[in-house]
Amino acid sequence: MSLTSKKYYFLLFLIVLLIGFQQFPVLRIGGSFKIYELLSLILLLKFRNHGFWTSKLIALWVLFVLSPIVSFCYSWLFLDIPSDFYLRYPEATESFKFGNRIFSVLQIIYMLFCFSVLSGIYRERRLYKYFDYLRRYIVIIGTCIAVYSLFALFVYDPIPYLPSFLQNKSVYDFRSSGLSQEPGNYVIYQVWVVLFTYYAKELFSIKVWLFMLTINVLSLFFTFSTSLIAFVVLIILSYFLCSTTKKQKISIVFISFIFFCVGYFVLLESGYYDLFETLFLNKATNFFYAPDHTLDSGSFRSYTGRIGWEIFYNQPLLGVGVGNSVYYMHLYEFKMGIVNFGDTLSLGIFPQNLYACVFAEQGLIGGCALLFFLLAVVKELWKYRNEKPYGRMFFVGGLFNVAVTLSNPLVYALFIWVFLVLALGYNKYIHEKDSNF
Repeated sequence: MSLTSKKYYFLLFLIVLLIGFQQFPVLRIGGSFKIYELLSLILLLKFRNHGFWTSKLIALWVLFVLSPIVSFCYSWLFLDIPSDFYLRYPEATESFKFGNRIFSVLQIIYMLFCFSVLSGIYRERRLYKYFDYLRRYIVIIGTCIAVYSLFALFVYDPIPYLPSFLQNKSVYDFRSSGLSQEPGNYVIYQVWVVLFTYYAKELFSIKVWLFMLTINVLSLFFTFSTSLIAFVVLIILSYFLCSTTKKQKISIVFISFIFFCVGYFVLLESGYYDLFETLFLNKATNFFYAPDHTLDSGSFRSYTGRIGWEIFYNQPLLGVGVGNSVYYMHLYEFKMGIVNFGDTLSLGIFPQNLYACVFAEQGLIGGCALLFFLLAVVKELWKYRNEKPYGRMFFVGGLFNVAVTLSNPLVYALFIWVFLVLALGYNKYIHEKDSNF
């Protein structure tokens, strides 16, 4: 292995391990640059990314390279920022991010290094040759972040008091958020950490493994994220969709029924049912319907997502450019049938739905590439769901990952994609290896 090859592998290895460090440590220079983003930029600038191509990689290339560049050129040449944007948000004129169209170039750079990282993870065989080594450190680092998250939740959170150029962390008084901007982002990372921990029993002593699993499950639970409902449902469904005995299926139905009944009874008797309904049920219901209010995060995500689709209908072919949807949101602010406003649009708000955001900003080209890639992912995860030892882990984690894109809008947020592509790369490596025998 050449020195350059070792450096390339080591950079990818570090990016995977550090993907949980989303708001600390960071480097704030006009914007907030995560440590894994800086490593990704080095990867893009220093190393030539080449290797095999598959249909999924081509879809990623269209999504992260071709479509963003085309939509950027189109918006730069033919679209102007709506004139009343700066009347609606006068503070934007003094912002580097919103007062300077050159910021759009930075969005393209983000997209390019995302493709550089994701294609590298998919192609780099050494990540999977030494997969036990990688997943051991994923579990250790994820557990350390979970310990910090629980300590910050119940005792004291020191990070927000550090200098602002080192951190960009928000404070949540009653929700676990790890080192992420919000619990909704942390839950994506933490679900994968919980799954990797559950399947890492042979890597640690039984006491250490149980401690790590407990800490990670608790940190995940205390996110109080509505998407946890999807995670629990996927775990239960995996016993029916993956290879299990009839006895196991009957057992899981019985256990699930008992758990549901006991949980419902405890919530009613303890007086916490209304809180559960507010934190989980109402938000989930309001997200999937089109309520006439924005009184919770579910209804607000639905509202901004619908605005995203309106932007797409106005510029269907090429969109308005990556990162540019923020300039058009206010045009539809009072046209979505909202009667009772709780959360309202503010500077920097974009469609809180990945599909609406991509279609609005990249049009049909980028949107179709996104759909093709995610459908191909689901097809592959389904195909290999019964394979030992990680088929079910990747199946549950991957489908959860795909599901939460409904409420995580930034396509160039690496933490959405890293573990999903890692699952694809592992499957490809294992089947290439088997075919050689």
